[in-house]
Amino acid sequence: MLRTLNSELDLTHLLPGDEEIAISFVPTNRDIYRMLQACHNLKAIYVHPDIFKVMPCVGQTLLYMQEVELVVDGDLLPTPSQLEEGASLREDEAPPQSSSAGVVLVSR
Repeated sequence: MLRTLNSELDLTHLLPGDEEIAISFVPTNRDIYRMLQACHNLKAIYVHPDIFKVMPCVGQTLLYMQEVELVVDGDLLPTPSQLEEGASLREDEAPPQSSSAGVVLVSR
């Protein structure tokens, strides 16, 4: 099951069995460390490209060392305010589709 974190406060709701996390805020090194401590079976973290640009390098290295895939996905909504905008779309309206590839795997 994919768990979505909208803020640092959502870190308290992580379970040891969570394997995939989507992040819609810029995590600090401490936040990434707390995710790794809370989720023993963590396999992948999904982030928006805008969040990836400002993510700390040390946090990315921690994920790499623990063999957690960092997936940069343009289809994710990057901020909670955009989540609210996306939720306000009418059912008959389709969200805008990007013309570029949506998912990029980051590995070293």
